[in-house]
Amino acid sequence: MSRKAFAMAASMGENIDGVTAAYQRILGGVGVGVVFLLLVKRREIIVALGLKADNQAETSVDRRRRWKEAWGWLLANGLAGPALGVSCYQWALKTTPTGIVLPIVAITPLVIIPFSFHLERELPTLRSLVGGGFAVAGASALAWLAGHSK
Repeated sequence: MSRKAFAMAASMGENIDGVTAAYQRILGGVGVGVVFLLLVKRREIIVALGLKADNQAETSVDRRRRWKEAWGWLLANGLAGPALGVSCYQWALKTTPTGIVLPIVAITPLVIIPFSFHLERELPTLRSLVGGGFAVAGASALAWLAGHSK
């Protein structure tokens, strides 16, 4: 659909880049996220408005400590995924055939293997390493063949 949307925009004289396409997607995601956040936090909102007492409320010191520990990760995740990741993905779909882009995007979960080892000390299984090797080799071969077929 992205390729079709890029073509339709171009036919109307608009040049939409990957960053703009990602921004439009992020706006929709923010709206959905706000609705679900309100649903999840409705109890806390009711307590904060003084409409109901809460005997199990988390102390503000605990909450501040948790936010201090998490804000950097939240910011990095928010920028890396939706902003940078989707921007690059949309740019790739605009400039490269879908058959090349999608296999490369599909190997993205392989990045989790070293991160989970480093952050959580989770050892990868032999099967995940072998499968990851095949996935990287396949995506590399696809990109190499696409570059040599022109």
